[in-house]
Amino acid sequence: MTDLTSEPVRSPKPGRLAGADFITAILLILFGVGLLVGSLNMKTRAAYMFWVSPGFFPMILGGLFIFFGLLQMYTSSRRGGYPDALRILSAANLKRGFTSPVFKKGGVVFLLILGYVSLLKTVDFVPLSMAYLFLTFLFLKAQKWYWLVVIAAAAPFIVQLVFSHIFRIPMP
Repeated sequence: MTDLTSEPVRSPKPGRLAGADFITAILLILFGVGLLVGSLNMKTRAAYMFWVSPGFFPMILGGLFIFFGLLQMYTSSRRGGYPDALRILSAANLKRGFTSPVFKKGGVVFLLILGYVSLLKTVDFVPLSMAYLFLTFLFLKAQKWYWLVVIAAAAPFIVQLVFSHIFRIPMP
């Protein structure tokens, strides 16, 4: 028989994404705190009837985000998440990330989305969606040019027909 008490206690293996998990845990906790504060600022009819107010469900969600964020932070810390997060958030690493081609491509797509959403109130849905789809697909080199034209022309019409005639939801 072997003596189980003589075997050393081993910490979990350091994970590849321990630093990312630690950063995500912090973001989850911050989001949960924001939900919690926002829910407590919502109007209630009476203090003893908070569970029927509109802030009750966001308060529960905020508490869950905080709880699961703390749990993820704990498990990430056991795998070396804190030092790895500091390495990820170092100035040199952030500079390399912000100047990478992937980040630049994502920034252009984000700007296209932002432009689309901001123009949606003033420009009709179909022509705006056609232009947005064509520009986005062209920038991402998603298909051959003739497929871009077909998809960009057909998709907004199909979406508008389905939403307005089948689901009876008015389109912008």
